[in-house]
Amino acid sequence: MMKEHEAVKIFTTVDNLQAEMILASLKEHNIPAYKKDLGNAGFLNMYTGNSRFGEEIYVADVNVEKARRVLEGIGLLPEEE
Repeated sequence: MMKEHEAVKIFTTVDNLQAEMILASLKEHNIPAYKKDLGNAGFLNMYTGNSRFGEEIYVADVNVEKARRVLEGIGLLPEEE
């Protein structure tokens, strides 16, 4: 039986561009992640290609420490639990 993992927010970005850069960095380190739009971000991303509402970045609980090290490696301070 597979154990279910909890999604943990590790960072809130300023815009979609920063979110995509973070997701790409995490992917390079084999860390599955996803972003969640804040406010009207999804709508603005669709029509303008970017949004200033920000995005939340989530990873599985088992990858939190590794993901935080990746963020620190690219000069960002991850959120604490």
